[in-house]
Formats: sequence, C-alpha cells, structure tokens
Amino acid sequence: MARRKRSHIEGPHDNEERWLLTYSDLITLLFVLFVVMYAISTTDVRKLTVLAQSLSAAFNADVMQGQQAISIDNGQNMDVQTDTSSSGTSPVQSDLNSIKAALEDYAIGQGLSGEVEVGMAPQGIVIRLNDALLFSSGRANLDDHALSLVKQVVAIIKPLPNQVRIEGNTDDQPPDGILYSSNWDLSTARALSVLEAMASMGMNPGQLCAQGNAQYNPLVPNTDDASRAKNRRVDIVIIYPADATAAPTPMALPSF
Repeated sequence: MARRKRSHIEGPHDNEERWLLTYSDLITLLFVLFVVMYAISTTDVRKLTVLAQSLSAAFNADVMQGQQAISIDNGQNMDVQTDTSSSGTSPVQSDLNSIKAALEDYAIGQGLSGEVEVGMAPQGIVIRLNDALLFSSGRANLDDHALSLVKQVVAIIKPLPNQVRIEGNTDDQPPDGILYSSNWDLSTARALSVLEAMASMGMNPGQLCAQGNAQYNPLVPNTDDASRAKNRRVDIVIIYPADATAAPTPMALPSF
C-alpha cells in the first residue's frame, strides 16, 4: 500500500527584506532635504519674498490677520473679494506711481532730472514744472521745448477722468511791467498759457481750469535767488473725487 504523502504546511514568517522599505524612505527624505537646502543656498531675497507671498496666498494667511482673503475653489464660480484694508493700493496711489514713473523716464531722457517733480497734495496728484522749463523771464508764452514737455504730460494724464487745475506761481519780485503789471497777471497768464496748450493737444477743456497764485503760495521763503527760483513754477493738480468739490483756493503744497 502506497504511503500517503504528508502535507507540509508552512507557517507565517517575517519578510527579511522589509527593512529595505524603511531605508528607501529615509534615502528619499534625505534627498528632498538636500534639494531644499541647495535651493535655499542659491536663492536671493527677491525669490524668497516671492516664495513667501505664494505660500501666504496658498494658505489664506490673510484670514489669520483678520483681512478678507481670496476664496479658492475648483475653478467653477470663482469668487474673488478685493482686500480693502489699508495695506491695499488705492486708485490715487496707483495713478501716482504710473504718472511718476512715466515722467521720470521722460525727464531723465531729456536731461531734466530734478526739474520735473510728481507728488501728493491734499487735493490729489501734483505735477510740478519749474518755470525755467516753460517761460522766459517775465513772459508767459511757451517755446517749442516747453510745448514738448506739456505734450508729454498730456499724453500721460489724458486718459484720466479727473478735473485738472493749472496753477501759476511766481516769486516775490514784481515783473518788469512791460507786459504784466503784477504777479497776479503774470501767474494767471502762465496758467492760461499751459491750459490752452493742453486743450489744443486733446485734453477735454471741460476738465481744465486755471488759477494764478502770484507770490502767495511759496514752497520756501523768498530769501535768495535759489529759493525764488524754486517758487517760480507751474503746478498741474489732478483733483480726486473726495476733494473735487473743494473750492480752488490757493494752498501751500508740500515740497517733495
């Protein structure tokens, strides 16, 4: 009689190669660590700032600061809420940056650095033009170089819907009396000359007004020739809605 073969049942046993999985995970983590360390060592401040901003936006960090955040969903019906906190850029600040950058580029290209200034005043944005760029002494007519400068200003601010006030300012010395009997006459004539040039270049006349301040709106005391030269200027004031109803009275604009 043939013997029945005894069945051999193997019991459970440990996988002797399981440690390789842990080892491979460790190697992977070390590789990632070295990659991150290398990336940090070769970056600069600008890249690090961009990375921080990206992470902040991704994790809605503004919520932690009590600000409104951008809601992120699956791409359907995206609801974006604009941050209206003080950290946001206002329309007037955005316009100021654009106008300043454009005029600075033009001034540098024309060798007029320091002669054309752009800054903020209580009623809006002020473009300040030294009178030597525009007029001969005691005169109010614009030459070709002055017209080129005014044309550049018009090209920059024409798209804006704001009211624009052109202010003529003189020093405390009276004019020669040949064409203008007082600084009121001279400053008003200069403001009107710039206004008419801007209107002829395409600015909406309904947006423009002229004002002569004579010597009564100085930036600095008229104590010497240098200070008087600083006070002789034309200010192009771009008025913003919050102050649009204010009467166009002379005001001491800050020196910037």
